[in-house]
Amino acid sequence: MSQGLAGYVIRRLLWTVPVIFLISVFVFLLLRLAPQDPIDSLLGQRYDDEIADRLRAKYGYDRPLHIQYLKYVQNLFQGDLGVSTRHGDFSVAEVVIPKIRVSAGMNIMAMILIFGIGVPIGVYAALVRGSFLDPLVIGFWLLVDAVPVFITAVVAPWFFALQLGWVDLTYEGVIHPNIILPVFVMALPGVAGVARLMRASVIQVSSEDYVRTARAKGLRERTVVTSHVVRNALLPMVTVVGLSLPGLFTGTLFVELLFGIPGIGREALLAVLGFDFDVVLGLVLFGSILFVLANILIDIAYGFIDPRIRITAARSV
Repeated sequence: MSQGLAGYVIRRLLWTVPVIFLISVFVFLLLRLAPQDPIDSLLGQRYDDEIADRLRAKYGYDRPLHIQYLKYVQNLFQGDLGVSTRHGDFSVAEVVIPKIRVSAGMNIMAMILIFGIGVPIGVYAALVRGSFLDPLVIGFWLLVDAVPVFITAVVAPWFFALQLGWVDLTYEGVIHPNIILPVFVMALPGVAGVARLMRASVIQVSSEDYVRTARAKGLRERTVVTSHVVRNALLPMVTVVGLSLPGLFTGTLFVELLFGIPGIGREALLAVLGFDFDVVLGLVLFGSILFVLANILIDIAYGFIDPRIRITAARSV
């Protein structure tokens, strides 16, 4: 990494501190000023004023807001994200980390499928531009993308499991053949977007002077496409992949609910409905940090791929 790019990355990392701070303050106040708190949700119809007061004192909800926030930040710097009132005082880390691992494993496989299918399709559609195959291929995947996930997540198990008997719907872990169907349900709607972006990028790169020069030198078309067109057309994909990284650690609610997968999407929904303050705040902070770091990784990747960015960063120091 060049000195200029390193300085740029350091400045971006320093900027993440006030960004994360503002996000934490906003979400903390939003949760604490809600008309209901975890104690109301926890007791439900068994609500008793005396019990509720004791529980609020136990969790610190009876203290002034600024004291609550300072205490939360103090615990946060010690690696303590708080406790989950819905899970019998289990720590937030104990509750969310196993579920994040499940969702991350599924989403990584889904992203590999999305880009593994979408990129070649986009390249092919660009190469056959002007023929009937171009709109036919892209139109098919747009049709797949138009079907909502909650419909696919119902139809796919009915057809492949109940009618054909090809798959078993029993969840037995991420590294198991039974996970193939939910992964495909998650992945297929995303292929169209990647294919369209790759098609547009290939068409744009194909009109560049260096591509015409390569063809004028008599290089084989396959060499021109693979070494000059596709390689440079993949540059916008770096942004797409980078911005997809935070999503790897979030769950797909409908898929997890309908397939009975214990992922973080379902846990996040129940935490919000149950006013589980520490779990919600922990997930928001985790997602925010991932999003900021993903943008920094995109900048670093662009710096390694495109020398012009390294030169610009060096001049700005």
